[in-house]
Amino acid sequence: MKKLLSLLFSVLLLISPLSGCKAKAPLQKEELYALDTLITLSVYSHNSEALKLAKAEIKRLEKLLSVTDKDSDVYKINLNCGTFVSVSDECFTLIKTAKEVSKAASGYFDITVYPALKLWGFTTSEYQVPDENELLAVKEKIGYYNIELNESNKTVKIPQGSSIDLGAIAKGYIADKTAEMLINNGVTSALLNFGGNIKLIGSKPEGEDFKIGIKAPFTDSYFATLNVRDLTVSTSGDYERYFEKEGVRYHHILNPFTASPAESDIKSATVIGKKGELCDALSTAAFVLKSENITELTESYPDYSFVLLTDERVYVSENIADDLTLADDFRSFEITII
Repeated sequence: MKKLLSLLFSVLLLISPLSGCKAKAPLQKEELYALDTLITLSVYSHNSEALKLAKAEIKRLEKLLSVTDKDSDVYKINLNCGTFVSVSDECFTLIKTAKEVSKAASGYFDITVYPALKLWGFTTSEYQVPDENELLAVKEKIGYYNIELNESNKTVKIPQGSSIDLGAIAKGYIADKTAEMLINNGVTSALLNFGGNIKLIGSKPEGEDFKIGIKAPFTDSYFATLNVRDLTVSTSGDYERYFEKEGVRYHHILNPFTASPAESDIKSATVIGKKGELCDALSTAAFVLKSENITELTESYPDYSFVLLTDERVYVSENIADDLTLADDFRSFEITII
C-alpha cells in the first residue's frame, strides 16, 4: 500500500507542474483598410476580443486625426486657420512632437506641407506638375514654426491660408496606441503592420526575435532583414507613392523648402525605436535630409537606430548593425556605420 501511495504521489508531482502550464496563445490575424493603407494585425492571444478592441482603437484615432474627416481635430484646425482651436490631448501632443522633430531636422520635416501635397495632386490622385509661380505661392504657406500651441488649454492655431496633415507621424502614433490597448488586455506577443510602420509587442511566442524585412525599392523582395523585439520599425521611400509625367517620376515625400518632391540620394530610410510617432517622422526626415546630413538626426535622437539605403551604400547605426543582414543581391554594398 505504501509503495502504491508513493507511486501515486510521484505521478502527482509530475502532473502538477504540467497542469499549471498555459497553452500557447493562438494566432489571431485580421486585415483592415484604414489610415490610407492596408493594416495587418497578427496577435497571439487567448482573448477573443483582442482584435476587436484593436480595430476599434484604430478607427477612433483615425477619426480624431484624419485630415479629411469633418469631425476630426485636424480638419477643425485647418477649417479655422487664423484662430485658436481646442483639440484633444492626443492631437495636441502629436503636433507638439511634430514641431520638435521639425526643429531637430532643420525644417526638412514639416506637417504644414499639406497645401503643396494638394497642389501636386497627391491628396486626390489627380496629379499635376505645378509651374514656378504656383510653387512660389504655396511655399509661403509652409512653415512649422508658424504653428502656435497653447499648453494651458490645449489649443492650436495655424496662419490664414495654411493647413496641416499628420499623415507622416500619425500612423506610428496610432500603432503605439493600438499596441497599448492590446497590452492592457493581456497580449504579450504581436506584430502590427501599418504599411511602412511595424509595431512589435514583445517577441515571438517561442521567445525569438521577430525577423523584419526592409523592402528593396521597386521590387517585391527585401534588401535587408532585422532581428527586433518590442520596438517600432518605420520605413519611408520614394517608391511608395508617385506618378510619372514625360518620363520623369515625382514622388510624394516633399522637401518643405522647395514644395517639391525631395531630391535625395537615399532610396529607403528606416528608423527603429520605442516610440512609433518618432520612428514615423524621423524616417521621413532622414529621407529628405540626405545621407550627408543624417548626423543632424542621429545626434538629436541617440536612442533611435537608422538604416539608410542609397544606390551603392548602406548606412546603419552602430547599435543595430549586428542585427542587420543584407540580402544576397546587396552583399556588395559598402556598409557605413553612423
